[in-house]
Amino acid sequence: MLRFGIIGTNFISEWFIAAARRTNGRVVPAAVCSRDLARGQNFARRQGIDQAFDDLTAMAEVVDAVYVASPNAFHHEQALVAIEAGRHVLVEKTMATSAAQVREIFAAAQSRGVVAMEAMRNLHAPAHSMVRDLLPHLGVVRQARIEKLQYSSRYDRFRAGKYMNAFDPALGNSALADIGVYCLHPALDLFGMPKDTTGTSLLLDNGFEGAGSMTWGYDGLVVDLSWSKITRGVNPSVIYGEDAALTLDDVGETSVITLRPRGGEPEVLYDLPTAAPDNMHHELVDFADQVDAGATDPRWSQLSVWTRDLMDAHLARVFGGQS
Repeated sequence: MLRFGIIGTNFISEWFIAAARRTNGRVVPAAVCSRDLARGQNFARRQGIDQAFDDLTAMAEVVDAVYVASPNAFHHEQALVAIEAGRHVLVEKTMATSAAQVREIFAAAQSRGVVAMEAMRNLHAPAHSMVRDLLPHLGVVRQARIEKLQYSSRYDRFRAGKYMNAFDPALGNSALADIGVYCLHPALDLFGMPKDTTGTSLLLDNGFEGAGSMTWGYDGLVVDLSWSKITRGVNPSVIYGEDAALTLDDVGETSVITLRPRGGEPEVLYDLPTAAPDNMHHELVDFADQVDAGATDPRWSQLSVWTRDLMDAHLARVFGGQS
């Protein structure tokens, strides 16, 4: 049993708790930490959690691991505090606001002998494993179009002039960090690090990166990625091979995978409606497996570092070197 302390009281923390309760007791929500103690106590009470704190160091004394679900700008500092206390850390995406910070988190965890992982739920879902297994059936893969365009539930209020944390770049937020990562992580896991990259983004009046795209070049393969928080997508993601194509209805929360042979009939190979929190418990099980094994799986840590490296390079292009 892995007792978790949760930093944050928003909807993602609620999803985490619901997902934890689907792990057959391997992950147990045990405490909540909030800067506003009363808010933390109310949240804990609603969720059936006994303990609430307004100090991370104090909470770390009563748990085995910490789930960091605060705004992106605080992930790095809070993860390091938990690691220094000897606690495993699961950090909500995006893990930190720079590649240097991501590397520092993993280095600190290794030095302290604890597990660190980024909570990138679509990487750990069965649908992603199926896509990996199906790649050889496509023949030589030549192109891929990976996209997630999700009109934010908060965008209408932002457009009306209301301040919204989710659209504040000072908190480390961007469409790339919130939505684009759902494209970058699986693409890197499937195809590896590209040889070259290009891309651009659209900036809102307050400097928030609202939508963007990248093109990755490989030997014999081109991958196009698109993301947005200000428009709604209508197209699937597609991986094109010389012999067949594979479509995913939503790369972030894949419910339908269809194999489309060249000259043949489409075949639906996966059809399982899924959304958070139903697709979150897989990452928790993978995290618990790493704790049991006593080490961070280098597959996941490498993907987190690669992703942030590419994010930093893209944002540097977009902001003229000021990411």
